[in-house]
Amino acid sequence: MRNDKLGIRNCGKSLPLARTSLLATPSSGSRFRHGLHRDSLKTCLTGFAPFGGAPYPQRPHLFFGGILFILLTLFSCVSMQDDVYYDSLAGNEQVLAFEKRFAEIDAGFFDSGIDGDKALEKKAEKLISDIDDVLQNPSLKKAAQARLYALAGCTAFDLEKKGRAKKYYENSVAAFKGDARSLILAGRLGLEKNFSEKMKAFSDKSLLVLEQALVHYSAQDYNEAVAKFDEAFLSLDDFYRLAYKNLRDTSWSLRNMKKDSDSRSSELLSLKTLTVMQMLLIANHNPGLLFNYTAGKDVSDKELYKKIAGSGLLNPASKPLDSENAVSRNSSVTRLIAARFLWNLYNQRKNRPGELTKYSQAYKNKKRSPVLDVKVDSPDFDAVLGCVESEIMHLEDGIEFGAEKEVSGVEFDESVKKIK
Repeated sequence: MRNDKLGIRNCGKSLPLARTSLLATPSSGSRFRHGLHRDSLKTCLTGFAPFGGAPYPQRPHLFFGGILFILLTLFSCVSMQDDVYYDSLAGNEQVLAFEKRFAEIDAGFFDSGIDGDKALEKKAEKLISDIDDVLQNPSLKKAAQARLYALAGCTAFDLEKKGRAKKYYENSVAAFKGDARSLILAGRLGLEKNFSEKMKAFSDKSLLVLEQALVHYSAQDYNEAVAKFDEAFLSLDDFYRLAYKNLRDTSWSLRNMKKDSDSRSSELLSLKTLTVMQMLLIANHNPGLLFNYTAGKDVSDKELYKKIAGSGLLNPASKPLDSENAVSRNSSVTRLIAARFLWNLYNQRKNRPGELTKYSQAYKNKKRSPVLDVKVDSPDFDAVLGCVESEIMHLEDGIEFGAEKEVSGVEFDESVKKIK
């Protein structure tokens, strides 16, 4: 999205917008340049000769007025010299490449956290190192320097290295004041308290709107997060949408959750991975779903797990329970474990115990499974096929189930809600 340009008539020339309202964003078409073109000053001095002809005859009592006008106009031209910026980040492929790498890393940290992915940390450190190398180039424009320093600072902030991030911020501001990413870094560091007010100075606010979406996401204000994500994606390059898509989709899934009505439920749904105990708690937050085991009463976590495990809802349907396929309350919930619990619960609710093993019975003389990553002799073969056919769960790509993939709170809640 390109910035609109405002022509300021001064000294016979059309000047670009002043610094206070034309600031740099990655997708803006604005250009920044210190100073005025020499022709502007020339026009200030020769502006009394229309169409290049001889000057009008001057009367004595008007002469000094004309000289005064020239001096005032010339002073105005010179005084504007420090306020006009005319340089561009639009089309700077090197900067955009760094923006793309940062977007993927930043979204990953919002999604998994600092301890969630060591490979992500290595990517972040490599990005900072590569940016530092480019910043050694003495011919790099000031606007580009400011953006790269700010990108390195935001990456350092993601790594929870705030001192390092602050140093990059200071370098960014020293290189050029008015970069959107620099304002974002100031906001993350807590150095800028009036982020929304400062946004007003930018003609292209799309990158800043994306930052607002991330702030709302972190605050679990999911309705606002969805609105801001969608607004930002309209103007930003496609790689931003691809990078932050999971965060936007999670916000969409959680948008109707009442933030203050049940804080424990909110926390469970926002989890990226679940333990078996957390899975059971989410199921129990669906009214009446586990009534047979709780009688509608509040029970402790320990008692809930004991009742559910004792009922067999955590046992595989296709094979007898043994040490190899047993789960504890602290076991991680994979899609396979989720399918096991959901399939058992589904048949218990329908009162169809004979349906539990119908798929393994149908395939007992066959070697090939219709689901590529779940073998016929899997303890949870029936659970997977049953959940897919009953549309409680789905195949990840239409072919494989994603059996070992861990399940988030939102994903499990969407599935368990399908059981009536």
